[in-house]
Amino acid sequence: MARQARSKPKGIALRGTIYHARLTIPKDVRDTIGMIEFTQSLETSDLKVAAARGEACIRDWKRQISDARGTQSPISEAILWKAEFDKSNEKHLSNNISDDDYPAIHDVLSDKLEQIEATEGYKAAKSFSDIVQGISLASDTFIKDYMATRTVVSRSAQQEETRIKYGTTTFPTFPVEKQEVNRWALSLIQEPTASTGKPYARETAKSIINTLAKYYQFLLDMGHLNPKLSNPFKDVSIPTGGGKKELNKTKRLPWKRHQVNHLVEECGKKGDRELLEIILLAAHTGARVEELATLLVSSIHLNATIPYFRITKSKSEAGLREVPIHPYIHPLLEDMVKRSTNKYLFSNLTRTGHNERSSAISKRFSRLKSKLAYGPNQVFHSFRHTAMTMFEQAGVSENVAMDIVGHEKPNLTFGHYSGGTSMEQKYEAICNGISYAFHTISVLELELYSKD
Repeated sequence: MARQARSKPKGIALRGTIYHARLTIPKDVRDTIGMIEFTQSLETSDLKVAAARGEACIRDWKRQISDARGTQSPISEAILWKAEFDKSNEKHLSNNISDDDYPAIHDVLSDKLEQIEATEGYKAAKSFSDIVQGISLASDTFIKDYMATRTVVSRSAQQEETRIKYGTTTFPTFPVEKQEVNRWALSLIQEPTASTGKPYARETAKSIINTLAKYYQFLLDMGHLNPKLSNPFKDVSIPTGGGKKELNKTKRLPWKRHQVNHLVEECGKKGDRELLEIILLAAHTGARVEELATLLVSSIHLNATIPYFRITKSKSEAGLREVPIHPYIHPLLEDMVKRSTNKYLFSNLTRTGHNERSSAISKRFSRLKSKLAYGPNQVFHSFRHTAMTMFEQAGVSENVAMDIVGHEKPNLTFGHYSGGTSMEQKYEAICNGISYAFHTISVLELELYSKD
């Protein structure tokens, strides 16, 4: 087999027997820089040597382009300096050069720091120096690496990344002191935000802080920050404000039985068969809307001793579960399986940019419930609250109810060591706990179906 030639790094070109580095200058800064292209002989025919030298050239040229645009931040420049600083130190050590003969970049850095101190002050110079020497870290450096470890759904991942970037904008370098984080946490619930003109709700502020705590812990665990440091975002206390507590206007409320009857009735009048079907499934299982929207036909087992369906996509490990089918909706699932035109039970739903199939039907549900004058505290997710409320009122064990709806169990004994409750226990809970007035009518005889 012929030996594959080593590919040249981007920006490296061979002219004769000598490698050169090249970088086209963007049009918007050509007049400022006075050229259309950077080019530099690397004075070697060795590709490995050329790649190392060319990388340094290209990095410097990109720095000049940023300077010409006036967009390079001090932190961005410090990160580029750190790459050069580390490379010079590594080369110094690998060549066994005497400690007295330190790399020339140390002198260059010293001159740079003097320049920064003279123009911007000691604090700016120290911040620059700490990043270059690895004492501190540009806080947003490893966001992508951290997000690659997350297994949450697309929309949740985007929300996490947004909250991390909000924190790293406030704290451009790590580490930070606990007192600084405490003051920031207080500002979240006191100062108006640019987007809404109002401070964050306490629970939202707590979620932002907790997200930053997870990211900071990742940096500690991976050695990007000194592992001996404490996590300043952990266990941050956010004041409640004291005094008389007001009703939480954002807390989700369960749908009451008569309200579910109302929704089902109005779906029939509206003629939205698909929306009615997903409401009926949620009302009898407490499943999340995306779990139902991605439910596979192959995951529905109607002929089992206890009929059930298996949820294979959820926001958490606890959400991956087997849910017994309530006798009332058994005929509905039989009918839906027969009508399915692809691998999904809800065949007509399509994926959005967040890789979600439930987006469109969720919006249809929101329009319906708003038209019926239900407020923001009651949403599709409220069917989970409805199921849990019914289970509690029927005397169902909390562990059984949590296994049905897919909640994590905080208790170590059941949450860590137990294999979970049985299908028989869950089926009995669903049959005894969930009931509605429309159960007196066959599911296939509801008004919507009589129109078909």
